[in-house]
Amino acid sequence: MVLLRIKALAAAAVMFFCSLFGIEYRGRALDLNRLESGVSASQNARLENGALTGAQIIVYQNSEKKLSAVYGLKNAGGKALAGDEIYRIASMTKPVTAFALLMEYDRGNIDIYADVSDYLPAFSDMYLAKRSDDGSILRDEKGRALKGGKAKTPIKVYQLVSHTSGVGDVPGAGGITTLDSAVEYLESQPLCFEPGTAQEYSTGAFDLAAKIIENSSGLEFEEYLRQNIFTPLGMTDTTFEPDEAQWARVAGMHNRGGDGRAFDEPTVPGCVFGDYPVSYHAAGAGLVSTAEDYLKFAVMLLDGGAAPDGTRLVSEKSFRLFITPVTDNKIMPGNTKWGLGVRVITGYDHTLPKGSYGWSGAYGTHFWIDPVNRIAAVYMKNSVFDGGAGCMTGEEFEKDVMKSLGWF
Repeated sequence: MVLLRIKALAAAAVMFFCSLFGIEYRGRALDLNRLESGVSASQNARLENGALTGAQIIVYQNSEKKLSAVYGLKNAGGKALAGDEIYRIASMTKPVTAFALLMEYDRGNIDIYADVSDYLPAFSDMYLAKRSDDGSILRDEKGRALKGGKAKTPIKVYQLVSHTSGVGDVPGAGGITTLDSAVEYLESQPLCFEPGTAQEYSTGAFDLAAKIIENSSGLEFEEYLRQNIFTPLGMTDTTFEPDEAQWARVAGMHNRGGDGRAFDEPTVPGCVFGDYPVSYHAAGAGLVSTAEDYLKFAVMLLDGGAAPDGTRLVSEKSFRLFITPVTDNKIMPGNTKWGLGVRVITGYDHTLPKGSYGWSGAYGTHFWIDPVNRIAAVYMKNSVFDGGAGCMTGEEFEKDVMKSLGWF
């Protein structure tokens, strides 16, 4: 860790020197032999000890793929990954939704700094959750939060996609079958905290963002994403509702037994995320995608919001909001902060360079953008453990890529 910090500080000094004298810092080139050998060693070790069934990895730098590889099997005991598999990307849906919200802001259709109640009037009179003396939320026999006093602060639109709104989550197996029913449920629930005063991970808040997009655009949410993001970027296999052919390509859900052997975890038929039916287009968790599709989204971000033909999906000014930290050290100490739908690296003592950003999914998917070295990286797997922030395969992947840059 000390060596990592020294290397990162040295790199920061180089970037500062370049900016001081008006020199463009172009970053470092990946050592392709070191990249391939490092990534392969990590993935094969996980395959051998049963911590992984299969994974797909793409690393892109300076307008070309530097590594595109598959490791392991589509299903435990099944065929080798072919490279066109579809993965449940869970919370990697969030950056897509947040970007769509910025598109509507960029077009002047909404104001992300306005009150949510300007667009969803039912959220004009909110309550806070009742808490016990130790600060935990009090709940009824069905697990629903009890209402306390009225909230004093209105929810702002941008807070919905920065985990600072106080909006909680939508329960599974609770009769939620559509985006509208999820929004109706959240209308009746108290907030976890006064908006803007804290941060707490929320998937449900993204549903409110999606509903605002629907109202402002006149399009159903998935149709909005298709017309404005998926089609312009050529993302043909990213959807809330896979068709029959796409379901056949969905990778198995990995689990690991007490003997260390990998096996397929059963999933709820017809559901992409948990037991949410696919008719519920969960804006924070419900998409499936391929590694190739999500790379197209990541490359667009690396290019500052521009499609491959140069057409901007959002202005440069609006794109900067996407990767600008919202949370401060008071409510989110450490070297990462929440931007709009992404985590942003804000310190020099992280594996990735300061200014890098990305997200992870509950089932082990992971991606990041490194604007310093012009890298977009995507990791795809599906696993019921080792997912989300801090997943071991995601962290290993970051280290393997940065080692191949000589970063540490």
